[in-house]
Amino acid sequence: MSLNINQARETAQVLPLPSRVNTSPWYAIYTRSRHEKLVAQQLERKQIETFLPLCSEVHRWQDRYQKVEVPLFRGYVFAQFDHDSPARISVLRSTGVVKIVGFGQEYAAIPAEQIDSLRRLMDTRAYVHRHRYLQVGQRVTVISGALAGLEGILVKVKKQDRLVIALQPIRQAIAVEVTGYQVVPLG
Repeated sequence: MSLNINQARETAQVLPLPSRVNTSPWYAIYTRSRHEKLVAQQLERKQIETFLPLCSEVHRWQDRYQKVEVPLFRGYVFAQFDHDSPARISVLRSTGVVKIVGFGQEYAAIPAEQIDSLRRLMDTRAYVHRHRYLQVGQRVTVISGALAGLEGILVKVKKQDRLVIALQPIRQAIAVEVTGYQVVPLG
């Protein structure tokens, strides 16, 4: 029995995204220059959950132009592990790792919501670019479109509205254009 396209659409089910079973905190791993991909690969081989957001840039050499994928946050890889587990030692012993970002003797955990927002944003394939880190500004949430539910700081750059998502422990931020999306201030 074959289904036509309309029947297939009617019978299709929307499955919820699988929930994360790992409840360990996320940490920013500071790496040697241009070692982000190597560190991410090593940690994945060691079965440590990692996240390395990449963006495309056009690089110019003498004889050609080429599109390359570079880390969105140069010098950083995100990893999920317990700070008192053997995984921490495994992370620190990986080639290219300088340190786990923190303040004094305490590692600075990154809220899982920020990592999830960053992942969702990268999944939309929206054009993102680095943005200066902001400490002041109005916090907003997007309430419509593909970016619905994302929270950040609303800024205006060259007459365009942008949503800035800041990762506080590493003092880095990214911005995405939200012109055409409906945003509302947070409480």
